[in-house]
Amino acid sequence: MLILAVLLPFHLLFNLDYAPAQLTDAIIEFTPPDNAIWLQNLLGVLSFPAALLGGVMLTGLCAAFSGMIYTLLSRWSRLLAALAASALLPLSIAALFPIRYTPVTVLPLLLIGPLLAVTLRPERVRAAPGSDQPDSTPLISRRQLLINLGLFSLGGIVISTIDSLPAYQFALNAARAGARLFDFTPPAARQPGFPAPGEIDEVTAVADFYEMRKSPDAVSPVRPDWQLVIDGLVDKPLTLSLAEIQAHPRADVYITRQCVSNPVGGNLISTALMSGARLSDVLAKAGVQSAAREVVFYGRDGYAESVPLADALDRGLLVYAMNGLLLPDAHGAPLKVEVPGLYGFRNMKWLARIALVAVPFQSVWIQEGWTALRYKTMSRIDAVTANPNGGATICGVAFGGLAGIQAVEVQINGGDWLAATLNTPPLAAGTWLQWRIDLPQRGSLTVKVRATDGQGQPQIDTDHVQFPDGATGLHTLSVQL
Repeated sequence: MLILAVLLPFHLLFNLDYAPAQLTDAIIEFTPPDNAIWLQNLLGVLSFPAALLGGVMLTGLCAAFSGMIYTLLSRWSRLLAALAASALLPLSIAALFPIRYTPVTVLPLLLIGPLLAVTLRPERVRAAPGSDQPDSTPLISRRQLLINLGLFSLGGIVISTIDSLPAYQFALNAARAGARLFDFTPPAARQPGFPAPGEIDEVTAVADFYEMRKSPDAVSPVRPDWQLVIDGLVDKPLTLSLAEIQAHPRADVYITRQCVSNPVGGNLISTALMSGARLSDVLAKAGVQSAAREVVFYGRDGYAESVPLADALDRGLLVYAMNGLLLPDAHGAPLKVEVPGLYGFRNMKWLARIALVAVPFQSVWIQEGWTALRYKTMSRIDAVTANPNGGATICGVAFGGLAGIQAVEVQINGGDWLAATLNTPPLAAGTWLQWRIDLPQRGSLTVKVRATDGQGQPQIDTDHVQFPDGATGLHTLSVQL
């Protein structure tokens, strides 16, 4: 813990490689998807600090193991003990998780041997009074062991708490509005009765827009000289500043984005007015070669993902503003890409580079077995409230990706399916729709909802978890009014 504490300021101030942070990346990457999604939904913005605590404690446990080996070997040779302890710490970490080793990561870990040699005195084997046999008194008492474990745990919590502050603050930055690019007022409802009581906003405020990312570390602040690189299978590689991208005609498009981790009835889905340059306009200046099949997006967070070239050219948008506000850090400042109709993880935040390639790109999530690309139809119950006439009002949202929504139906207590009223037309092709239904009764209500997309395809009613291509099933809610 001492080594980790000494290195922590250098990691925070200079963004140097830090073994606990790399272990945290590995924990997130290799945790079974269903478990990781459950924890993320449960802990919210605290999920990354919790993962960091795991990385710190695992590193500390490996160091404790090295200390035990040092204690055993120091009876014969302190030099051998120090060398063994120094080698065992990085080796034991590597045995647990494959992390990216660099000299900055490894060298501090190698210091554990010399540190143990300096801080631990050689064991003095004492003879018991009146006996030729060594004293059998334990090297450490139970009380001292408990104290050491308490200090170890406290040290791990303190280090992980300090280390997680930037990540925690970064997650909270979603509430910070960027500079205003233009005035924006959400549109009025197109049908009477909307929004229904308890219904979520049709256009999500930037502060409330869901926020997910891969790395537990805060993304480095954008540099004033930031530029977007466009290369690969293009006739003319480009390097563009934000001002040059903003010089293209601005498109303002309502886009609904949903995370592939969203469970049935979950809230990892939002809608906003996205403003930016059309990707087709920008790529036209670079000249797309005929061999290109995919567009790979690289982010400043070290993550990369690809989408089919046809989708990118048809609907891709290089977004620099949401709801009239320039992107905040938490949502990808200064530039992100949105391709309507494709799950959220396919759309890159903190965009740094675009490369056109001829063969399918294998991102981290694809390598782990995720196959999701296009949205599945979903519907969700947001509120069941009593209304003044003695009945109840039920409302929610439905989303069918680019296919749109044709109908929403609600079932009460296992009865017939009843048609809900939709707030049509949608904000744009492929955005979610608000729905509502008024009931004459109250009491004990078990409500189930289903949707039909714009092509007449019913929502999948079979329950399935998010991995590998998005959750399916019908949202059900029981209430007592």
